[in-house]
Amino acid sequence: MTTLDWATVLDRLFDAPDDPATRSWAEEALAAGSGTPGQRRAYDLLVAGHDVIDLLAETPAAVAGLLAAADPGRITVAPAENEWSALHIVHHVADNEAVNAVRIRSILTEDTPTVFGYDSHPWTRFFALETWQDALERFSTARRNTVALARSLDAEDLDRRGVLSYRGAESLRVLLAVLAGHDRDHLDQLRSALAAAE
Repeated sequence: MTTLDWATVLDRLFDAPDDPATRSWAEEALAAGSGTPGQRRAYDLLVAGHDVIDLLAETPAAVAGLLAAADPGRITVAPAENEWSALHIVHHVADNEAVNAVRIRSILTEDTPTVFGYDSHPWTRFFALETWQDALERFSTARRNTVALARSLDAEDLDRRGVLSYRGAESLRVLLAVLAGHDRDHLDQLRSALAAAE
């Protein structure tokens, strides 16, 4: 019998989102608080039947829409001490997209590579190098490339695996699902940051 983990469960959900054993394991894991936020959110997206690549394609416009509707003065205001402002969130998703571009290409061109992991908080020291508008443009451009690449892949490509120190080995399709989950978490965070700054 295969021992289940988040990577295996998320892989199975692509083909069998209603599988009771897989769903049962995931629900118990969610109740126990295990897994990364991206893994937990990816589970929700897959169970709901969302197309991961479509979600990835939609995120830049969703971020841009939230920022366009906000009072410009709110974008730099953090909701509370040690929490990120909308500006921080936009810079983070741009940086994260750059990291995932390298991860995806490594998985596609190497045999089960160890892929780049990073602590995002120290990277905030670089956020002053560009405006949030430039960070959004950087994110949007990189994400268009990610989506185009993802849509060009076949099942064999999506089965390729990489190893992250904090998540373990996972297929490329799972990495993309977790990235979509990461997007959803930060969209929620962005909405909350903008609302709290009112």
